[in-house]
Parts: sequence; C-alpha cells; structure tokens
Amino acid sequence: FFFKNIKQLQNVSLAGGEPMLMRDNKEFLELLKEKNPECHIRVNTNLSTTQTGIFELLCSFKHVHWTVSVETIEEEYEYIRHHGSWTDFINNLDTINKLDHKISFNMLHFILNRNSIHDCVDFLRSKGFNDNTFIAGPLFRPYWWNMLNLPTHMITQATDRLKQRINEGATGYLKNSYENCLNYFTTTPWNKELARFRKEITIMDQRRNVDSTKIFKKLFEELDAYTLE
Repeated sequence: FFFKNIKQLQNVSLAGGEPMLMRDNKEFLELLKEKNPECHIRVNTNLSTTQTGIFELLCSFKHVHWTVSVETIEEEYEYIRHHGSWTDFINNLDTINKLDHKISFNMLHFILNRNSIHDCVDFLRSKGFNDNTFIAGPLFRPYWWNMLNLPTHMITQATDRLKQRINEGATGYLKNSYENCLNYFTTTPWNKELARFRKEITIMDQRRNVDSTKIFKKLFEELDAYTLE
C-alpha cells in the first residue's frame, strides 16, 4: 500500500526495534527519495552504525526529525546500549547535527544512570543542544531496573539531584522532565526488589561476558555498603 501510494505520503514515521537494522527501510527510502523527496520523515533511533545504508539515505532528505535514544555516556552507554559504540554514536550525531534537521533526545532515568543521566544532558548541551530537545522519564519496566528498588537514601540522593538541576535553571521540556521524574520517584508506592536487580544484572553480565561492577563502580560500592549495614 505504501509503495503504491508513495507519492501521496506527507509524513512518515520509522520506528522499531531499530530502523537502521530493518533492511526493508532501505528499499522504501530509496523509492521515497525518487518519487517524493519532500516528504517529512520522523525516525526513532539509537544512532547505531549498521552498514545498511539507511543512515546515509536519511541524511540525504531535507525534512527529517531524529528522535535519538540515549541516557548516559562512554562505557556506561556501551553497557546500557549493548553492541553500541560511544565513538560511533558521537560521529553519527555530529553528522546529523551539521544538517538542517530537527533532533530530539529520548531518555530513561533508572538505576544504572541515576547520576550519569545528568552527565549525558551536560555533554549534549555542550554540543549546542537546548533544553527543549530533551524528553526524559522514569523507566517502569522491567521492574527490577526501576530506580525505586534502590535503598531510600539513594533515591533521596537522586531526587535531591533533580531538585538541584531544576534550581540551576533547567527550562522547557528538560525542566518538565525533571519535574515528572521527581514526582514519580517521591510519590509512587513500591515494593523494593533490590535482590532481583542484583540477580538480573549478574545474569546479563554472564551472557555478555562483562563486569557491571567495574563499569558502575560507585553504584555497587554504595549498594555493598548498604548490604553490610
């Protein structure tokens, strides 16, 4: 249907999974480029490098809104976005940032990035992105990744940091995001499943052959100190 009516399309949304990995998207975008190059495209992506040619095709269109999934930086990014490369992410972001395209960031706030989500925001701000490009919210599921599984004093640390960021002058969608996260973390009843978190991340480490305790060293030091208490 879409191929047959491709000249009539006005807006296209490429969602996922990961659109860069869906080879059918390449065929579709090639035809769209030929028949309807003024079409507006929205793509939800983690900006991974896939060697499929889809990224390059999207860059060739005039009207593209990139909604980029990212919530931390460097080795934490590569753990959370398994198989992703922080260097590739930066290179791809720099590429689209040179185009006259719209860019937004979708972020989830949860146990593993309780502090580093702010480092990610600051990094992206340093590249010229304003506060209205950020949409952040708490991660609800799987429930063992939820921030509310942490000891109460660690949740308080995280909420105090959110209050600090608001007081430091966050604006627009970023301020709204901080306020929404703060409201969720301070008002939601929760039965803590910290042991389940430890179990699930150990299983993940074994499957990936990595050691999360080294990547998220401060987090696990605080959790171990809490356990000893």
